[in-house]
Amino acid sequence: MLNIMIVSVIFLAIFIIAEVWRKFGAPTEVTRKFVHFAGAFVTIFFPFIFKSHWTVLLLAVVFGGIMFFTKKFGFLQSVHDVERKSDGAIYHPIAIYICFLYSQILNQPWFYVISILILGVSDAVAALVGKSYGMNEYIVEVGSKKTFEGSFTFFLTSFLITHLILLLTTSVGRLETVLVALLIAIIMTIFESVSLKGADNLFIPIGTMFILSKNIHPTLGGIAFQLAVLVAFLAGYLIVMFPYKRVGFSGIVLLGLINYIIWALLGNIYAVILFAFAFLCQKTNLVLNYNCEEADAYRVKPVFYILAVPVICAFLGDFIGGNIIYPFIASIICEGFIIKTKFFNGDLNKGLIVTSIISMIILGAAYVFIR
Repeated sequence: MLNIMIVSVIFLAIFIIAEVWRKFGAPTEVTRKFVHFAGAFVTIFFPFIFKSHWTVLLLAVVFGGIMFFTKKFGFLQSVHDVERKSDGAIYHPIAIYICFLYSQILNQPWFYVISILILGVSDAVAALVGKSYGMNEYIVEVGSKKTFEGSFTFFLTSFLITHLILLLTTSVGRLETVLVALLIAIIMTIFESVSLKGADNLFIPIGTMFILSKNIHPTLGGIAFQLAVLVAFLAGYLIVMFPYKRVGFSGIVLLGLINYIIWALLGNIYAVILFAFAFLCQKTNLVLNYNCEEADAYRVKPVFYILAVPVICAFLGDFIGGNIIYPFIASIICEGFIIKTKFFNGDLNKGLIVTSIISMIILGAAYVFIR
């Protein structure tokens, strides 16, 4: 109870400092990242001061509720008053709890520390560098831009955080820590660069925990091969798709990352199926009726909605086991059929949400049938 009270008082003090700082003219982007940065250095101590995940769940619910209601009623503008739509402040407590629970299951508290520091430090520093020094922009979605300078800063800080903590707190070899840190830095930089509405606050820490959990005892050859496959997918999609300008840069990078995830979870056959589907969409109008003038419409959101169900299918195959190839193929065919027949009446993003829901139902039915 004493630790809960101390943490709560510190967080309230952080909020008060941010509000006062904003009153004296600090930009909301700065005060918002201050809260992230300061909060990270409080929450990284959770594995060492709290023994029960129920305690962290209580704190997550309380502060998640504070974030939700202050946003709804217009309070705490030092965090919420940003031009872009963002639910990151609400996702943050959820990610903290999931990572804490995951670290307890693995008995790896330093994995939790790495995950939270990447979110709190790398994201904050990258945003400030991008705002202050970013000159080379790229489009994430129409109306949403980021800078290569900010993304490189995120990559560098994520690499250093992961490498140094693994090197100092685990028995993993020196070169292996470098390669694991490089793998995490590349993947998390992509997540950060293509995330919308603050979703990176959820994907980055949980994704970092998941990658670390799969590489508790990495071999030099194994991790080097993972890196080579990741780079090959990213380069392959850029070579095949980018010159034609039918899919935006951010969408192509997300495609490469998703194909790597499918490969890592399910293996070569599934990765080839997905690559063939993407290649078919790129080279023909069999699924997507688009032209060069409409390329801006096909970036992160369409790629996410189209491939969300196959990715969920991949995680089911990894965690639950069993023969998942038929539901996997069925989910892709279902997505393609609904998109081709314009089931969603021309509204791409809303329609693809419906597409994902219908595909999930078919996926569930197919999985139960196969089982």
